[in-house]
Amino acid sequence: MTKTNTSMKYLFELSKDHESLPNVEVLSCLKAEAIDYKPIHSDDNAIIIESNSGIKKIKTVSDRLSSVFFVDAFLFSCESIPEKIRKNALKNKIVKRGSIAVKYKNRSINIDSKSVVEALADVYTKNRDVNLENPDIELRALITDSRIYVGIKLFETGRSLFDDRKVQYRPFFSPISLDPKLARILVNLSLVKKGKILLDPFCGTGGILLEGGLIGAKLIGSDIENKMIDGCKETLEHYKIKNYKLHCSDIGEIGKFIDSVDAIVTDFPYGKATTTKGEEMDKLYDRAFKSISEVLKKNGRAVVGLSNSEMISVGEGYFSLLNVYEIKAHRSLTRYFAVYKK
Repeated sequence: MTKTNTSMKYLFELSKDHESLPNVEVLSCLKAEAIDYKPIHSDDNAIIIESNSGIKKIKTVSDRLSSVFFVDAFLFSCESIPEKIRKNALKNKIVKRGSIAVKYKNRSINIDSKSVVEALADVYTKNRDVNLENPDIELRALITDSRIYVGIKLFETGRSLFDDRKVQYRPFFSPISLDPKLARILVNLSLVKKGKILLDPFCGTGGILLEGGLIGAKLIGSDIENKMIDGCKETLEHYKIKNYKLHCSDIGEIGKFIDSVDAIVTDFPYGKATTTKGEEMDKLYDRAFKSISEVLKKNGRAVVGLSNSEMISVGEGYFSLLNVYEIKAHRSLTRYFAVYKK
């Protein structure tokens, strides 16, 4: 008889780095990793799903994410009222034996953390040792204005590792490099899988390729400047990424060394800090969209950073537009990240 996985409910504790991207990133990773699930709840604080795919596959999703703090085994959610918390806690007992710690993240200025923790502790610490440093069970409460979400910590995502990969800590520096967390989100939105080919045709310092390589994608990068290719190689080697190919090439020439790719993630050139060899932006963008459309596999995704919302329609001449996400780079610059499908 074949053993089947038991269905479980999972709680993803979202960062609030962006209004919609954390939510979209989780759903993209679930799709990329072929996780079969039933949606239970979704808002800008948390996503709850039910799945029988197994904890190992959920761990694979967790390892990809940059905009989630924790993935928990979901217990319950209710209003942040001590009596209701105790009532729900009694209905959702913890079977696992061992010591426990009750930890929380409070996103509400109106809810008292102490009252929430005490209500949870009244139920869950009874007849258990409390170990705040190294518990066998870490009970987590995500507190918001409207309700709390309670679960048992399964995985903590590596958000601190993204900070360690910020551009100023890399061997090759450029002030226009994307933040690693954002670069990872863009890679995840492309749905690229481990072992599949990811192309960045404007690879620059290699930030996007680095995040793709760290989830196991095969990498192809190109750039018109030799110094960027050298710097990108230095970056990838520094982080022990080996499965890559780099080419110094104009965007219109990439078809000469690429047959086809599974996904494309790139940040198109913009502003004075980038090199366009004097070419007008609208012409460059049209050539770029044309070139990447020729190498992207059917049904593949291209996630493209644009400096001007008017350029989004240029991509629609070659792809179907799925969505656009606006990100304020600074006061005078808004970036538009468009997700296209071939």
